Amino acid sequence: GLALYIACFAPGMGPVPWAINSEIYPQAYRGLCGGMGATVCWIMNLIVSESFLSIAEAIGTGPTFLIIAGISVFAILFVVVFVPETKALTFEELDQVFRDRAYGTEENTESLLEFANDSERRN
Repeated sequence: GLALYIACFAPGMGPVPWAINSEIYPQAYRGLCGGMGATVCWIMNLIVSESFLSIAEAIGTGPTFLIIAGISVFAILFVVVFVPETKALTFEELDQVFRDRAYGTEENTESLLEFANDSERRN
């Protein structure tokens, strides 16, 4: 089971945070936000590592791996639904893709981000 998990995680959900983290931030903030994203990723890894044995002892190894499998399925669905394809796009095109998702591209779309002054919004 562990070997299967590693074989599926390594080419799939393992690199996703690192690939997305290097693409989604504007050039001016990429270094700072990339460092913050990497820190959060390592803290989450530490939490999983430190809690795994306690959870496995409390509820058993099988249920613990089922919980992890459920979280992994949720993560895969989240990536499929919410993360746009970024293959062959330049950083400027990626910036526009994420900007369109955050602010909306139509007049009747709801913006995820609000500005006090509409002149600050770039399209």
